[in-house]
Amino acid sequence: MMKNYSQKWLVALMTVSFIITILYSGISSAQEPAKKAEAQETQKGGIQIPEERKYLVKEGDTLWDISSSVMKDPFLWPRLWKDNKYIINPDLIYPGNIIILPGEEIVIKEEAAPVTAPKEETPAKKEEGAPLAVVEETAPQAEEIAAAPSQPQAERREAKPYLLEGIGVLTDEVLLFSSGFVVSRLEDKGVVVGSWDKKVILSDNDTIYINRKNNPAIANGEKYTVYKVIRQVKHPITEKKMGHLVKILGIVQITDVKKDVATGTIIRSFDVIGYGDKLMPYKKTVVTDELLKEKASARKLMGYIVEVKDEKIQNAQLDVVYIDKGTKDGVTIGNRFVVVRPGIKTSRYSPGEGMKLPGQIVGELKVISVNEGTATALVLNSVRTISKGDIVETK
Repeated sequence: MMKNYSQKWLVALMTVSFIITILYSGISSAQEPAKKAEAQETQKGGIQIPEERKYLVKEGDTLWDISSSVMKDPFLWPRLWKDNKYIINPDLIYPGNIIILPGEEIVIKEEAAPVTAPKEETPAKKEEGAPLAVVEETAPQAEEIAAAPSQPQAERREAKPYLLEGIGVLTDEVLLFSSGFVVSRLEDKGVVVGSWDKKVILSDNDTIYINRKNNPAIANGEKYTVYKVIRQVKHPITEKKMGHLVKILGIVQITDVKKDVATGTIIRSFDVIGYGDKLMPYKKTVVTDELLKEKASARKLMGYIVEVKDEKIQNAQLDVVYIDKGTKDGVTIGNRFVVVRPGIKTSRYSPGEGMKLPGQIVGELKVISVNEGTATALVLNSVRTISKGDIVETK
C-alpha cells in the first residue's frame, strides 16, 4: 500500500512539472517575437527615442504637472496626450508609465548591404499565357480631393513671456484665454457637431463642423472662441446667482459656410475640444507689458472669491480664482487684491474678554481678465490655502 501511495505522489509531481514547463515555454515564446521585433526596429531603419525624452511617471503626477515642470508650459498637456497614444484617459496615468516628451527622434539608418558585381543571368523565359504584372499608381478620385477641405494652419505661437513681479512665473495670451471666466449671460454662436475625420477628441489643425442655426451671419474667415460651460456659479455668502463658469478650449477659424452647417479649422487649442462645445465671438487680446503691469485700484474695494477654476477646496500659488468685482466696480487688468482671513473673536471669559482679533493676509491675487461683475485672478503667493468664500480687498 505504501508503494502505491509513493507512486501516486510521483505521478502528481511529474504532472505538475510538465505543466510548469509548458507554461514557461509559452511565455518565453510569446515574449521572443516582441524582443526580435524591437531589435529589428533598432537595427534596421526604426525610430529610437533618446533616453532624456522618456519621463517616468511618479506617484501623484498628472499630464498638467509634467508639461509644467518639464516643458515649462502646463497648457501643452494635450500635446503629451496626443503623442502618447496608449493613454486613453488623460486623468488616468500611473506610476511606472513612460511618457515620451516632444522632440526630435533619432532615425537609425539601415546599414547598406555589401555591393557585389552582378552575375550575368539568362533572361527568364516568359511562360505561355502568363500576363506581365503592371504596377499602376492610382490617382485620387475627384470626389476624394473635394472631400478634404483646405485648412488654415494652426497659428505659430510666438513667445511672449512676461515675468510677474515677485515670483518666477511666465504668463502670456495663453494664460489669459485658458483661465476662463464667470459670465452672467452665455453667447451661443454655434455648436461643434462633428469632425471631418470622425475624431471625437479634437485639437490643433483638426477640421470641425458647426451647427450655425443660431448664427445666420457667420462668415468665411471669421474667428470664434470655443468654450465649455463648467457649472452655474452662486455667491458663497449671499447665494445670489452670479452666472456660469466658462472654460475656454480654443480658437476656430471658419473655412466654409453652408445652409445650416459651417466648417472650421482649430487654429489654437488650450484643452481638448469635443462635440457639444459652443462658440462665442473671438476677441483678440494683445498682451503687452503695459497690460500686465500692476495698477493701483481707483477705490478701496472689498469682495469675495466666488469660484475657483478646478473645483479645488484648497488653492495656492499659480491657481486661478474668480472674484465678485468687475468693470462696474472700477476693476482693471493688473489690479492686485489681498486675501484676508478674518480674525477670531475671543471668549468673553478669556483674558481677551470678547475682543475681536485683527485679520491676517494669507495671499495675494493679480487680476488677469475682467467682466462686468466678475474678474479672473491669478494667485501670486499664499501663506495659507485659499478657498471659495475668502474675503479679498484691494491692495
